[in-house]
Amino acid sequence: MSDTCDKADKRQKLLEVAESLFAKHGFEAVSVRQLAAEADVNLSMVSYYFGSKDGLFQEMIKSKFPQTRSVLEDLAQSDIHPWEKLTITIDMYVDKFFLGRAFHRVIMREMSLQQRPEHVNLIREHMARSQELIRGFIHEGQKKGLFRYVDVELTIATLFGTLSSAINQGALTCSMLKETNLEALYSDQNRERYKQHLKALLHAHLMTAGV
Repeated sequence: MSDTCDKADKRQKLLEVAESLFAKHGFEAVSVRQLAAEADVNLSMVSYYFGSKDGLFQEMIKSKFPQTRSVLEDLAQSDIHPWEKLTITIDMYVDKFFLGRAFHRVIMREMSLQQRPEHVNLIREHMARSQELIRGFIHEGQKKGLFRYVDVELTIATLFGTLSSAINQGALTCSMLKETNLEALYSDQNRERYKQHLKALLHAHLMTAGV
């Protein structure tokens, strides 16, 4: 049993180290040797657990997105108000972007550079599933006469674009928010500020009069 736990710990440690190093240096700049050294495991362990550095990257992606999608799927099946579904969605994504910002830097770097089509396609596939569920929340509200008919795709892009800028353009965002450093930018106070702002923005954008 202890041997099984030890293997699981080493595997998880490699995933965590990879996320941190890929976020700081980019996928291409990080070697398998560096990954093993930082995780304090034998060099052969990367191949043993993941097959290759690329396999490790793919596993990192596959281990993250389903957690988010599961929450969205549960919301889609629930009978709660479409607006409440969106507020829960906003809270979840702000928390994920702020608290898991290293992972999202990795994602945005791969999507922007477009150097590895297999990575881009994998990320796009996972993101598309989640965004389709969010799109469904808005369409549900529209069909029920609760939301205005707006450009749904750009509405979702506004939500994710706002969060992405906070994570990937930290110095610029610090300047705009008059924060002195990144630690202050990612404080609990600012995390709550983003939640309230995005909810107010979408409420004004979506809600019909009297709702």
